[in-house]
Amino acid sequence: MINNAYTSKILLILIIFFLVSCEQQLSYLPSGDNKHIHYEITFIDKEKITKKYKQSYFLKESDRRKSVLVRSDGKVIQYEKEPQRLILKDVQYLFPGLVDRPKEKLEFERENIVYQMSLQKNKPWNTNDLTTLVVKLGYDRIYRTLLPINIENKLISLNETVKIKNKILKNCLKIEGFGQTSFFPGAPLGKIDITIKKTEWYAPGLGLVKLIREEISDSETMGNIYYEKIMNFD
Repeated sequence: MINNAYTSKILLILIIFFLVSCEQQLSYLPSGDNKHIHYEITFIDKEKITKKYKQSYFLKESDRRKSVLVRSDGKVIQYEKEPQRLILKDVQYLFPGLVDRPKEKLEFERENIVYQMSLQKNKPWNTNDLTTLVVKLGYDRIYRTLLPINIENKLISLNETVKIKNKILKNCLKIEGFGQTSFFPGAPLGKIDITIKKTEWYAPGLGLVKLIREEISDSETMGNIYYEKIMNFD
């Protein structure tokens, strides 16, 4: 019993040391001399039609505790570093009137926790999100869900290796998220259950390098969608 108690204390000390070391040595904030960040997007809609496009960010401000990014569509995102976690502190739009989304749906990500390191293995945290699935009934009845949904996230790994084309990224964080909700479009359809699954990878000094997100419904009318976002190093 004494040996077991002693071993548990040693393991706890090692875990604390490892987490503190990661926090002190590695930053998962976008930073560095590269002021422009580019992503390649793959989107597969309910008809299984694949669309590919590019997305760019300008790193407006960056230091050890904060990064401010401006996306090509005018979305401004501010990240702030806190002890053992990263917060998406603020979200604004330079041209909110041009965004195809109701005003009250624009800032749902504000105060979301990007990652959280904990002494408890797989301790979850919650973030706010929106569904984006669409229901089409005939030619004139189109329902955009845009439902608020709570996503439960878990830090799966602290030392993932991610390969993007010929680029090898080590010591990446891997985060998995899961959420469920329901949509009621009205007759003749009943309740439609929606599930969101997502996996994110964050690399030191780069921030988000890869994201896979799926929205899955139990209705053939609504279908499923797939979204993949990968950093472009070319």
